[in-house]
Amino acid sequence: MGQWQGIAILMAILMILVIIPSTPPDEIENSRFVPDIAIPSHPPCPAGSDCAEVHTCSNEQPPSPIEFETNWTATGSNRMMSSPHVVELTGDGILDIVVGTGIEEEITGSIIALDGSNGTLLWEISASGEMFASAQFAHLDGDETLDVILGGRNHQLLAVSGSDGTLIWTFDSSNDEREQWYQFYTGQFVDDQNQDGVLDWLTSNGGDPTKLPGESRDSGYLMILSGATGDILAVVDTPDGRETYMSPLVYQPHPEMELEILFGTGGETWDGGLWTTSISEIMAGDISNAYRIVDSIPNVAKGVLAPPSIADMTLDGIQDIVVSTFDGRLIAIDGRNYTEIWSVDVKDHAQGGAITDAESWASPAIGYFTDDAVPDVFAHYVIGAFPDYTASMTLLIDGATGQVLWLEDTEHTHFTSPIAVNLDGDGRDEVVMIRGAGELFVGTGHTFYHQASIFDSCQMEQNELYNRSEVSIGTPTIVDLDMDGNLEMIATTTTGYASPTASWTVTRMELNATTPEHLSWAAYLGTDYDGVLESD
Repeated sequence: MGQWQGIAILMAILMILVIIPSTPPDEIENSRFVPDIAIPSHPPCPAGSDCAEVHTCSNEQPPSPIEFETNWTATGSNRMMSSPHVVELTGDGILDIVVGTGIEEEITGSIIALDGSNGTLLWEISASGEMFASAQFAHLDGDETLDVILGGRNHQLLAVSGSDGTLIWTFDSSNDEREQWYQFYTGQFVDDQNQDGVLDWLTSNGGDPTKLPGESRDSGYLMILSGATGDILAVVDTPDGRETYMSPLVYQPHPEMELEILFGTGGETWDGGLWTTSISEIMAGDISNAYRIVDSIPNVAKGVLAPPSIADMTLDGIQDIVVSTFDGRLIAIDGRNYTEIWSVDVKDHAQGGAITDAESWASPAIGYFTDDAVPDVFAHYVIGAFPDYTASMTLLIDGATGQVLWLEDTEHTHFTSPIAVNLDGDGRDEVVMIRGAGELFVGTGHTFYHQASIFDSCQMEQNELYNRSEVSIGTPTIVDLDMDGNLEMIATTTTGYASPTASWTVTRMELNATTPEHLSWAAYLGTDYDGVLESD
């Protein structure tokens, strides 16, 4: 009797251990060190608190509308999906523009650099594939000019001298690290891993364009390459075996916490998630302990394609994560413990909740659109299921509460990320968004055009900046190009999405806008091209 009683007690203990989680939800972890910082009250900025009403609208009357004057226009052959990034290349004190070109169907492409002062071509280097990623800059070849790394289709990844456009290295796809190589996405520089004195390169490789929707795909890869030579220092498969389309981000929640790497898995027709791992795990060749921060909706075959945006949404000194998933959710994640701060299902709001599919190709813009000190979120979604899109939706989310403050259903399509900059000096950011390419994937008679609109967060209304032919797929950049205290916008267009004879246009526009102290979210991946909100 005593023996059976002991077994019963043991079984009861085991059942309790199964039922009770071994780690409380607030202590999720994976050996992350979290500094002892007090958790703030929620919401972080209640009425009357010290952090409320710091972004009040300063103008009782609506400010003058933002206008522009075209400074120069540059044109060339090939399509342009890449978003323009800027860097000083010529030493004249004016930032220059670097962007990728190409046509997927023709297996051709290039990286170009344009003189910021007049739009003339500084240099161009050819590639064997469409260069759709965006440029990042670092010193790679030992001279005083920053150099360029940019990737794209057909396993093309090039490091280029910023001074003259000569090739420093190109990715060697003949290596035997993996049987197959796919597309390279926008990467980030990381600390020197091989101790050669040059920053190294973190990137992702994945996405097989030869596969049909729903067809089985190979695993995507995270990679660290030598910044000096392009040699593979480490390559790892995604932990769930899914493809990847997301540009990885270096994420440091707090200065006293270790660096993490955020990456996404899944695709248009395959489930996946948002994950975190470490550089050391990548270098060790094993990310099986990567932590899944956001999972797909059960039984919904959609992943995470767009890079998340990083900002302190709880004002606790720890950077949080805001991600647009391909299944139509916008989620704010607490960087302290990866718990959800708030979540919005766009399908509940678009077209009165009457739709079944909303998808996001675009990273959300983070800026200050309300009174308080909490960053807010502006996001784009297309309506429909890949590859058939019929409309889009834009929405503004209160960063403190997750409440939808403004939304718009439109027949346009949105593929570019919005940007957030205080253009009129009224105390809050405006949103610049590019709309266009109505019914891009539906039917056969596509009308290509693009419309630039500015959303005024004080007036809660939008105004058209311009409406032009051609289609804009890359996110524009707003920057004080010539350091004169006034802002310019660099925008790109292409004549067609799938045309074998497509051409590109880059335009520099002078805005009647004074450069603010901070540019919250002024380009693809944010002002500093790292996915992090510029400090206010």
